[in-house]
Amino acid sequence: MFLKQELTTPESAERLARTFVTASPFPHIVLDDVLGASGSELAPNFPDVEWPGWHSYSDQYQRGKMICSDVATIPSPLTDLIDELSRPAFLGFVEKVTGIPKLLPDPYLEGGGLHCSGPGGILAPHTDFHLYPRLGVYRRINVLLYLNREWEESWGGCLELYERGAESPEKVVVPRWGTCVIFRTDDRSLHGFSKPIVGDRWRRSIALYYYTADEAEEYSGDTNTYWAKLPSRGASHRIRRRAYEMLLLGSRGLAFLAHRVDPNLSSRRTRA
Repeated sequence: MFLKQELTTPESAERLARTFVTASPFPHIVLDDVLGASGSELAPNFPDVEWPGWHSYSDQYQRGKMICSDVATIPSPLTDLIDELSRPAFLGFVEKVTGIPKLLPDPYLEGGGLHCSGPGGILAPHTDFHLYPRLGVYRRINVLLYLNREWEESWGGCLELYERGAESPEKVVVPRWGTCVIFRTDDRSLHGFSKPIVGDRWRRSIALYYYTADEAEEYSGDTNTYWAKLPSRGASHRIRRRAYEMLLLGSRGLAFLAHRVDPNLSSRRTRA
């Protein structure tokens, strides 16, 4: 067991549920120091930057980011921690805190698993995909667990939570060791880290996403990740960016209409 046992008690879940539902800019909780004594095994086994199991991103939205979603490749004891965060005890805790029942972990870790961002790295503010065609389920909750022995806000790379349409974050979370963030993910939960990582530092974390077999009642997104704007790099870039925004707007509009006319959702609302 890597998590402190007192974290997932019914009393703790009930208290945290009140914090979660009232949190701003969208429902979330930040838990400090969630790892017990066995957590000391994790840091020396987190892969270094030269590890061949990393997949590196080349786009500007997530500059300097590496990821490993292959459970067969991720070393132990990190796989043991991922397994613990996918078991009924933790799932039940997250269900009580978030008020979302029947949560499902993703055995394929699509977009999740080990994350690592290096010098100058950013993750542009964004909302996540909601529809997960591979399993035919709907993304509802993100869990982020940070594994950085030392981290200061001045080093950049801090998680930012935004009100939709806002220019600056409403909440900033320093990704220190054992800090865990649980938040509802939909087309309103804008998050990322826009301030580049300073110096020769590497931001390490585990990211896990949880789903439900039933669609959310309200429109919560489609298969796209929607990125916030990055600084323009010339006229050509601005034109392409504008075309991209218009196409995404059209895509989102069609997805929203599809959600509204879905007869299964309509009948469910009627029964409610």
